[in-house]
Amino acid sequence: MMDVIQELEHLKKLAVDPNKRFDKLYRLLRQPALLALARERIAGNAGAQTPGVDRQTLANITNTEIIRLSEELASAKYQPQPVRRVYIPKKNGKLRPLGIPCSRDKVVQAGVALILVSLYEPIFRNCSHGFRPGRSTFTALRQMSNAYRAGAKWIIEGDITDCFGSIPHGTILDCLRKRICDERFIDLIRKMLQAGVMEAGRFAPSYSGTPQGGIASPILANVVLHEFDVWLEDEMGCNPPAQTSQEQNARKNPEYQHLSERISNIRGYLDGKRPIPKRTTPEKLRQELREKLQKRKWLLCMLPRKVTFYSRYADDFAIVMCDSSEKEAQELKAVISEWMKAKLGLNLNQEKTHITHWQETVRFLGYELAGRVNQNGSGWLFLSIPREAQRKMIDRIEQATRYSQAPEYDVFYNVNTVIRGWANYYRYAHNFSTVSGRLIQIIFWKTAHYLGKRHRCSINKMMRTHYDRDPSTGCKALFIYKPGQTTQPENRYFIWHKRPKRLSFSAAATEMQDELPAVRQGWATGRSQHKKMETRQKAEMRCEGCGKTGVTLYVHHPNRLVKAKRVKQGAAHVAQSGIEQQTKLLCHDCHVAAHHPASS
Repeated sequence: MMDVIQELEHLKKLAVDPNKRFDKLYRLLRQPALLALARERIAGNAGAQTPGVDRQTLANITNTEIIRLSEELASAKYQPQPVRRVYIPKKNGKLRPLGIPCSRDKVVQAGVALILVSLYEPIFRNCSHGFRPGRSTFTALRQMSNAYRAGAKWIIEGDITDCFGSIPHGTILDCLRKRICDERFIDLIRKMLQAGVMEAGRFAPSYSGTPQGGIASPILANVVLHEFDVWLEDEMGCNPPAQTSQEQNARKNPEYQHLSERISNIRGYLDGKRPIPKRTTPEKLRQELREKLQKRKWLLCMLPRKVTFYSRYADDFAIVMCDSSEKEAQELKAVISEWMKAKLGLNLNQEKTHITHWQETVRFLGYELAGRVNQNGSGWLFLSIPREAQRKMIDRIEQATRYSQAPEYDVFYNVNTVIRGWANYYRYAHNFSTVSGRLIQIIFWKTAHYLGKRHRCSINKMMRTHYDRDPSTGCKALFIYKPGQTTQPENRYFIWHKRPKRLSFSAAATEMQDELPAVRQGWATGRSQHKKMETRQKAEMRCEGCGKTGVTLYVHHPNRLVKAKRVKQGAAHVAQSGIEQQTKLLCHDCHVAAHHPASS
């Protein structure tokens, strides 16, 4: 495997040359070591164990299956299977189609993605931030902040109509051929794109787009949109290089410079470095210094320049035009729409692509962006949390604390997980302290009412046993005791009650997650975190089947309620039976034997 990693690193070094083309990639892909590395890279993904149309998970891809897959690739017998289509809710309430490949196809796609990342990551532009190592929504917003400070006037909010689902397959393959001259590798990607989808038991061919949910889909979309990045930067002059010292000196404001020189001279007189002129006095000099300093506050030190900045995260992009007119912004929008249709086969959504004044609100990557003016007329970017994001967070808190029959640990774990993910993403907003302070109050009262209903007592009585000071933060908050453990102070589990410190764009952190964790309600079907922890503590980390210790143990549910029919999930009697069912802690062999007694 080390040889494969070294080969990928060698490809990265060669790929620094944007004009170099590569071959023999298919031979690298079919190596068992690379396929094993690909399986290892995706094993920890959230959807790794989600089955495709063949109903197999990644756990079924053993080393023997890896060797068989390598042989099929070598003999050109490998054929991708259709992806299983499901629908997930979008932020606007609509549904987004998601394609789930088979486990064997996931491994091959992961191998293709490893090779493509090695080839394209060295030449991708700095304005591209989506699905790239070391980049995130934070780096995109930081680039926008720098653009606002440069003198933004008009903002183009870009929206591509169904980008991932409408990219023509021919466009994808043509973009790849600019960099790759291995037709076997190109043909394999063509087969992956044209594998089709299975929905409700019916097969539908795919003529365009990269399936959302595919392992290689993000890098393929970036390869296509890289052409857009190159065109904007090289031909349209976006994101110009930093100015030289001579160019910066030419932009200095003469009036500002004159005032600065006079202020420096006055300070020299007052400090005794220069003799005070006979026609003035120290009192007059101090008065003049105060006037000059006040006047300089209202002047720009650098004259504005006509420049355009561009930032893209996946298919969302924003263009910041400095010292330009609205007419010029409209002309650029029209040129972009024509070029994108002619060169990439994509359509710019005219209704959602807006031209906005820099002081008005712009929605980008989940934040609300608006320009603010300093005393001297310069601008800066003000980030705020949208009201919709606040309402959705409150709905999630209400959903997590709605059922009094839910186990305490599950409720606390859900609330803490969701709010921490939300707070870590929005902690760069300027109104983060105000909004998070309100959420702390909402979380307290929602959780307090939940505990009161669960223990059938008043909130005052419940506070005597579930409210104390958290030693890690020094703040008072609601708590419960961890399942299966004694009621000692060190076993307390507190609800989220202290917001993290707000971060600025100068902070070193660059990791931001755009997807918030879902509120888990597995307790309603027997998948309770409370029950799992209680079972592990009761069994003392020993297999209850054979007595083994020091091995990976699994919580076994004899009667899985998820298979129950004609039962409304979330109902009280279902939740109660899920909590009371007799679970066991078993090793891998005993767990398999419990689910498949005939085979054992």
